[in-house]
Amino acid sequence: MRNMTGRSKTIGDEGLRFFRRLHEIGVDLGARVTGSAVTSFTGIGPPLPLLMAGNPEVAQQLYRGVFAFAGCRIECQPSEVFELAPPNAEWSDQLHGFTWLVHLEAPGLALYRAFARSLLQSWAAQTRRTSFESSCRRLKSMSRHAGFLLAGASAAFEALYLNLVTREARCLVRSRPRAAADLLHQSVAVLTAALAFRGSESLCHDALNRTANVIASIILPDGGHLDRSPKSLLDLLSDLVPLRTALDAQRVAIPRELNAAIERAIPMLRMLCHGDDGLAVFHGVENTSVPLVRAIFERDMVLGRPLSHAAHTGYCRMNQGRAMVIIDCGAPSVCDSGLAFEFSDGLQRIVGSCGVPANASPAWRAAAQTPAAHSTVHFEDHDNRPIQSFFARRGKRFPHNPVAVEFVAAPHGSLVKASSSAHANSIGLTHHRELFLAAGGHDLRGEDRFDNIHREECGRQFTIRFHLHPSVKASADRRGAAIILLLPSKVAWQFSARGGIMTLEESIYLAASSGPRRSQQIVIRGLAGKPVRVNWAFRKLDRQIRHSAAKETTPQLPF
Repeated sequence: MRNMTGRSKTIGDEGLRFFRRLHEIGVDLGARVTGSAVTSFTGIGPPLPLLMAGNPEVAQQLYRGVFAFAGCRIECQPSEVFELAPPNAEWSDQLHGFTWLVHLEAPGLALYRAFARSLLQSWAAQTRRTSFESSCRRLKSMSRHAGFLLAGASAAFEALYLNLVTREARCLVRSRPRAAADLLHQSVAVLTAALAFRGSESLCHDALNRTANVIASIILPDGGHLDRSPKSLLDLLSDLVPLRTALDAQRVAIPRELNAAIERAIPMLRMLCHGDDGLAVFHGVENTSVPLVRAIFERDMVLGRPLSHAAHTGYCRMNQGRAMVIIDCGAPSVCDSGLAFEFSDGLQRIVGSCGVPANASPAWRAAAQTPAAHSTVHFEDHDNRPIQSFFARRGKRFPHNPVAVEFVAAPHGSLVKASSSAHANSIGLTHHRELFLAAGGHDLRGEDRFDNIHREECGRQFTIRFHLHPSVKASADRRGAAIILLLPSKVAWQFSARGGIMTLEESIYLAASSGPRRSQQIVIRGLAGKPVRVNWAFRKLDRQIRHSAAKETTPQLPF
């Protein structure tokens, strides 16, 4: 700027060199991530497609000052919400990640557009340092809803908004995440911004290449996510699927690696979903997310069939008639759920896992990650702390998968044989589980065996749990030899077992969108090696199906 005498106000040569050096460092840091620095965005580009519309009722709550995220509800003046101490990290990430913009856009009213602008201005005036996760979310949200916020806006607000987005993109580009999953989140967020705004052609090219280069290290050859979590796979697809649509609409060539990863991942997502289109509750699933899953399936043009055995990710799936069984046959990841399974009949879930609470104390989350919270074997007096190893924290694959799997498909049904040596070092036992689902889906049989690798008297007490879905009503028959399961569809199943003491006990289901729900669990207890094996079966009490099944050739099973 110039002073009143017309002479230029300058800084010293040393200060000038300092600022030039800062600029050079910024360019270099940007090059490490995307290959170029972020220039200022000059305007908005074509609107980005939304995978799902928001909820107008949530928009109304926000307008009234009710901010309910991650299981916590806070009521305050909207302009003051960014000044409050967050109740937990996830609540803070959702607030500062602007995930609420999708709900404010849903009603299509100018009232909520003006309200969203006021919230944005409050945040800009009171912004504080936020997490890497919230930075990625915020940049994606500001890019996806730019058209909503800038429609009819003043030139001053548009300049403020473009400046904020440019600043967010620059900060994110200059960050240096170490984990491959974080690097992918960063690249996807920057690519979303580059597609949403003008003046970012080179940034779009670099971010697209970075995304294509890193995607293969996250999406495994069978389509599963690196950390084996169905939730992680769904979250990633919810970003990649609309991005691919936007790239196609803007006539940007989609890298072969990116397109191939998406085409692998969607069939894998189908493998990890039950008949109700909801996620299996393994490894960190807090909600079955049926609407989001269906939104992705609606955009699947290839319609690839789900795998029966995903060897890289560590899952097996048996599907006969209306019945479906999904089995965890991989190394421990978020949860220690080796050889756990989930079982459903059409739209009705029967056996599952407790799930992980969306917002709870560390003790609650730790309990939800143990074998006792899954439909598998739990050994008493064994240290069942949640998996918190170096590999789980860093999002890396375990160096050794302790599970050996054999999948057999035959005309009379499907058979999975799996053995887990995860407890071999700690308690000296190897767990063998075999599951058979008969053709027609009317009969599910299982066997659990325990081998003592030390060849000595063990006497270790085991507990086999079958966590029932809250919608299932369970009751023991008069003799106590079987348990009758009544589904909401009025279809009945019968559970029976031998080789242990069977009881019906209380449980809890944590993956419901409405919050924790009471449920029941079937429990079998005994001593490993006394007897040698435990046999159990679920049989559908439908005479018509059982009559037709009797005409089939019944296989001679090993149990």
